[in-house]
Amino acid sequence: MNRFKQLRLDQGLSQLALANLLNVHQTAVSQWETGRTQPDNDTLIKLSVLYHVSVDYLLGRPSEVERPVSKKDKELEGIEFALFGEVHELTDVEKQDILDYVRFKKGQKGQKK
Repeated sequence: MNRFKQLRLDQGLSQLALANLLNVHQTAVSQWETGRTQPDNDTLIKLSVLYHVSVDYLLGRPSEVERPVSKKDKELEGIEFALFGEVHELTDVEKQDILDYVRFKKGQKGQKK
């Protein structure tokens, strides 16, 4: 079983559900899983974010040991994926606001030490 299929099953997603998340046809997902085609670069990045793995891992390349996924990372994966998919619809000012907020939150984390 290839990694595309294994990761999808690990997440409890059907081919159709994954296709809907990625805005592709179910046949595309099926073809990735059978090795007939590979996702384009943008889709590979989306999959790596969704599954918390490297693009190299998705492509079957040897890579460093994967980092363990924390409980909080699992809880936030939907937010990360939503932002990844939706950010292109935002204005530059809105994107900057989000970036500023993330940096603010990271700064707060550094001050708590």
